[in-house]
Amino acid sequence: MSPKKTRNLKFKAETRRVLDIVINSLYSHPDIFLRELVSNASDALDKLRFEMVRSSGLGEGRKLRIDIIPDTEARTLTVRDDGIGMTGDEMAAELGTIASSGTRSFLDSLEDGEDTETPEFIGQFGVGFYSAFMVADKVDVLSRKTGSDDPGHRWSSTGHESFTLREEDDLPEGTSIILHLKEEMSEYLQEYRLRELVRKYSDFITHPVYIDTGEEADSEPVNTRQPIWTRSESDVPSEEYDEFFQNLTLAHEPPLSRLVYHAEGTIEFKALLFVPSGRVMEMMLPDYKAGVRLYIRKVLIKEEADELLPRYLRFLKGVVESDDLPLNISRETLQENRTVQVIRNALTGKVISWFEKLLEEEPETFTKLFENFGDLIKEGIYSDAAHRERLADLLLVWTSRSGDERKSLRKLVEELPEDTDRIFYITGTDRKELASSPYLESAGGSGTEVLLFDSPVDEFMLQSLGEYRGKRLVSLLTETGEEDLTEAEKSEKHHAEETYKGLLEYMKDQLGEGVEDVRFSPRLTDAPCIIVMDRNDPGEMLRQMMRSMNQEMPDAKRILELNPVHPVITVMQDLYEKDRSGEKLADMVRTLFDLGLVMTGGRPDDPAGFGQRVARLLASEYEAGDPE
Repeated sequence: MSPKKTRNLKFKAETRRVLDIVINSLYSHPDIFLRELVSNASDALDKLRFEMVRSSGLGEGRKLRIDIIPDTEARTLTVRDDGIGMTGDEMAAELGTIASSGTRSFLDSLEDGEDTETPEFIGQFGVGFYSAFMVADKVDVLSRKTGSDDPGHRWSSTGHESFTLREEDDLPEGTSIILHLKEEMSEYLQEYRLRELVRKYSDFITHPVYIDTGEEADSEPVNTRQPIWTRSESDVPSEEYDEFFQNLTLAHEPPLSRLVYHAEGTIEFKALLFVPSGRVMEMMLPDYKAGVRLYIRKVLIKEEADELLPRYLRFLKGVVESDDLPLNISRETLQENRTVQVIRNALTGKVISWFEKLLEEEPETFTKLFENFGDLIKEGIYSDAAHRERLADLLLVWTSRSGDERKSLRKLVEELPEDTDRIFYITGTDRKELASSPYLESAGGSGTEVLLFDSPVDEFMLQSLGEYRGKRLVSLLTETGEEDLTEAEKSEKHHAEETYKGLLEYMKDQLGEGVEDVRFSPRLTDAPCIIVMDRNDPGEMLRQMMRSMNQEMPDAKRILELNPVHPVITVMQDLYEKDRSGEKLADMVRTLFDLGLVMTGGRPDDPAGFGQRVARLLASEYEAGDPE
């Protein structure tokens, strides 16, 4: 028997440096190694299957399968395929140069104008293969090329400076990768752990994957091989979709709704998305892990691919699969990939269309969706300018006349008189209090329907929106401008300002820096006054948020608006004319201001002083009144 030919070869100079990165920095978790090796094995099987079409008799009787073989005594883990295999020269070239791609070379060889359909390869020797050194301190690769006279070879390396390549007798066609596991990597010898990883990352690989423990080989493959999202929706029972969703999310309840989408065109992808039946509180936290699962050619690339949808759609669960994304190093950093951006834009538009259809055809379902995730849709209104108008069409709102049922903002606006150019709204924290707020008076009469917003995100949304379908959104919490008044109201306001000019100046002087201005509002009918904010005020919600981030925010610029026809103004004017230097008028001014704060959901700046003034006023009224 002739001596076996052995070659001692060194990695290329740059390979050692890149290999350190692959082992220590590239992948976030060592579990990834099995995904990479199974992908490479599936790739080799696809290559053989393609060659079998071109060459009759090649690989005849081959089972085209992948075997994972743990050996606890030897502390080795073997990933075996009966695919195309490699020659010695191919092993030296492909496994000795980092990022050298056997798949790419194979595809390049097909560029000869043949009409034979080119297979889709999911893996490549190169970067992915070297992830094996994250869990192994030595790797052997045994391979023999199918249909070749080249003998089999063993490639061996510890992942340092060099590798050896030696001829081997009696190797079967195909490739076996033997990992000599590190001491701390014993978990990858446990059958349940291997099953878990295959089902997590490689469940939909086209070829069957078996785990052979050495006692009794599996009769059934570990992987299912049939992605539910690739099948026609009409062929999949709803119960099967529900089961998939519950297995994916560990939810106890079936989803509220689902979207099955097969995008065709320049960029093709498949998506299966679900709206959960409920929400979790953590969804509003900034570090909440969001995103759907991303598969590339049936291989799980990322569990939470938040690059595929804008963050305000983080409540959606499901999967997206694309054959147009590369299975290489960029799988760990997808943000800048152009194809991902195309998928994101197309998928976002499709999701909004899905919601629009639910609102129109299944209003009860959409109402449940909005109850759970309406705040996130509102988040999209102020964060996604490109889709702002369509997202605003999805709003369900409370109004001063809606009772306990939300109304579609779009339908409400469509029913407004044509000459209506504005929509009034108020914001707060309690919808029922808002429904009886004195601010409603300034909308111009009991017949005007006012929008009530009680969510923390509403102020941000409304400031971004500004107007809706040509109607200006006007807050009743801000000062009434001249442009908001009718000619009759302007005349009434100007008359009151002339009549009570001295009283207004007195009140401003008494309240000092507590207010920015004191003025009349002819829109008030019952309430004596209200406290409003300057039009440029950012709003209390934004102010609280900025302060929680330890950022300075100016105090609110409060304006006291008075009802010019309320009896209390007449009484105060009489006191002003008769006893403007007395204590009673000063008490009434400060009490009226505090009353405005209380009526609009606030609290006096000096509650004790407020109580004392009320007591004095009550006592003086009793003394002046007729006990009979």
